[in-house]
Amino acid sequence: MTQEELAARAAVSVRTIRNLEAGRAGRAYTRRLVVTALADLPPQPPSAPAPARKAVPAQLLPDVPAFTGRATELLALDDHLAAATAICLLCGPAGVGKTALAVHWGHRVRDAFPDGQLYADLRGSAPGAGPATTDILAAFLRALGVPGNDIPQAPDERAARYRTLLAGRRMLVVLDDIASADQLRPLLPGTPRCPVLATGRGRLADLVVRHGAHRIGLGPLPPGDALRLLRTLVGDRVGADRHGATALAERCGRLPLPLRAAAEAALTHPTLPLSAVDVGPGAAEARGTGPQG
Repeated sequence: MTQEELAARAAVSVRTIRNLEAGRAGRAYTRRLVVTALADLPPQPPSAPAPARKAVPAQLLPDVPAFTGRATELLALDDHLAAATAICLLCGPAGVGKTALAVHWGHRVRDAFPDGQLYADLRGSAPGAGPATTDILAAFLRALGVPGNDIPQAPDERAARYRTLLAGRRMLVVLDDIASADQLRPLLPGTPRCPVLATGRGRLADLVVRHGAHRIGLGPLPPGDALRLLRTLVGDRVGADRHGATALAERCGRLPLPLRAAAEAALTHPTLPLSAVDVGPGAAEARGTGPQG
């Protein structure tokens, strides 16, 4: 208000208002005039409630330290993201680094998914039954901001609510270690703006035939990448004993997980020649020559 408007509302002179502004009036008198003036103001309309903020889940596992290689596969995933492929499947044997690649790529492109990332481990290759799909849907709904008592009980209703919440969003869904297309199907969003990156040991042909999934097969690391991974993890011993390092990489099948286990064993025994490092039974199993190959 102007000085004149405030003087009129408070029934005082403009000079009095000027004295108040100049600090030449007492505090009590000032408060009385302000209260009197404000009492005549029309009530303010209630402010509209702030729109609810969408939950932005960030469920990806931490990126794998010293991730090495897979340049071709990373570029293939980039291409399918650009082409809005709804489902990409990373398949290969145990120890080949499917989860590591999925998580590494997810972190690499996370800025392309401003609405967040969802992650679930379906434990398809683990002994016993993995988590129920309905439980995974409930966890996803909670991550998307649905209170627990509002989560539908019926599996079909949970899946429908999940797809509804993802509509219009740009999210990445990573489904790790799936065993079958039936396990995955209820977790598929209804929009290509939310692509699914799945991993599994099998070829899962049904996903390719019925849902247009693009399959990317993973095999052993090239020899140079396998040695580079060992050098990153073990250090100068690889350069000093290249023959032993090459032999160690081959005994690990040039697979990332056995290579990391062997590197840990080499660090535990720093005086042991690399060719003599025990790679353990897991390397043979990962190469397909062990009891679980």
